[in-house]
Amino acid sequence: MLETFTQIGLLFYPLLGLSLLGAALIIERLVFFMRLPKPEDSENFKALEKELKDNAALSKVVRDELLSFRLNDLKIQLEQGIHFLRIVAILSPMLGLLGTVLGMIKAFKDIAGQTGPVVPSMIADGLWSAMLTTAYGLSIALPCLFAAFIYTRIAEKRLGLFQRHLNSESVKLEGVKLS
Repeated sequence: MLETFTQIGLLFYPLLGLSLLGAALIIERLVFFMRLPKPEDSENFKALEKELKDNAALSKVVRDELLSFRLNDLKIQLEQGIHFLRIVAILSPMLGLLGTVLGMIKAFKDIAGQTGPVVPSMIADGLWSAMLTTAYGLSIALPCLFAAFIYTRIAEKRLGLFQRHLNSESVKLEGVKLS
């Protein structure tokens, strides 16, 4: 750990913090989505269906607007934490790139301070340390970005199922028979 810190420099701690935050968010959302009941068994689903039937006397436009409002609340609940995953996925490679730039500056400063011949090992060592922060930042960003994409798709699919069923029920309340 100490060797990694010395190679990465001061950006080690923010990158470590982002990696821990990203891992915690990925695990939390994974547990959340795994524990969700099937849509038809969900309390949210039953509540929305009941609300639709309780408001059957209202016009379809008003019913649909009310359900849209309720589905938006559900969307917020399903997408909680995903925005933070995206933020981690954006910040970590940027911090890695900052570390690369700082490492390059240090490498060139070392070269400029050299009075004798410049040996390739001086350049290679500086570049290696510089590129390490970018690699570390990208290794944090990629799983976070992938997880954010997967979790967003799961949330969209679930909301889509809710919308389809509720739209079908709303149309049936208007006397239209669906095949």
